[in-house]
Amino acid sequence: MQSGVCFLILAMLLTPAVDGVAKILSAEHTPMMIAFLRYLTAGTIALAIARSTGRRIEIARGDRLGQLLRTALIMGAMTALISALGMVPMAKAVGGFLIAPIVSGLLGILVWREPPTSTRLAGSAISFLGAAVLLRPEAGLELGCVFALIGGALLGTYLAATRGAKSRTDALSTLAVQSLLGAGLIAPFALSTGLPVLTPALFLGAIALGGVSAICHFLTVAAYQRADATILAPFLYFNLLTAMAVGFFWFGESIGAASLAGLFAIAAGGLVTLADPRRLNLSVALRIRPRAA
Repeated sequence: MQSGVCFLILAMLLTPAVDGVAKILSAEHTPMMIAFLRYLTAGTIALAIARSTGRRIEIARGDRLGQLLRTALIMGAMTALISALGMVPMAKAVGGFLIAPIVSGLLGILVWREPPTSTRLAGSAISFLGAAVLLRPEAGLELGCVFALIGGALLGTYLAATRGAKSRTDALSTLAVQSLLGAGLIAPFALSTGLPVLTPALFLGAIALGGVSAICHFLTVAAYQRADATILAPFLYFNLLTAMAVGFFWFGESIGAASLAGLFAIAAGGLVTLADPRRLNLSVALRIRPRAA
């Protein structure tokens, strides 16, 4: 269990590095192009690993339409995040993205008929309040925050759709197929204005995007193989703290107190959602039980 937590924390430490590279590239390239390069490189790396190790890339045959839909959702989510990174500080972009577990939980209630527990409902309310504070419509909407929340909603929908997937493949096959399929889906939009000039900065950026994304993918899979999802889930919000640190030290970014409160409310809502209502009820019962005479 401890090794699973360590793997996930390491993945959360590396993820903002990918976001930082995407933020740098967004100054000269469109979000579509950055997403295309990221997934094309990650898929190519997965194929190279498979070839060098003699492993086969398995393509799920009984769920092709579902696989296409899930890939489109994750590509939309990542493109929205990259768009947000080019407009607002990293902490705001990543923080808005953290509504994904809330959206996934609500869709689980509506679509998969999962029980609407008190913690899920309370956590959802707290996170949506945080999102409202982050957007602050009375002060003028920031388009980057809107993109971040849209990306989080798409990611949450992807997570909910993954629960109902009819087929499962190994981590290497998932990375290869989803990355290359996603790159193919987004290629017409990314290349609509022509091929980019392959500068050393773009080449190294693409390698960094794909390579670190692949590492994070395998670390996350390894984490969930070694520990339960309920134990690991709170550590996903570690990403917000590392994004704030990367934004501050790498880009010199800072955010206001209201935005910071909104970000932490989103994260707090996610943690409340993950809590077991039965344990909370037991804890309350133990506290109010009268002492024996």
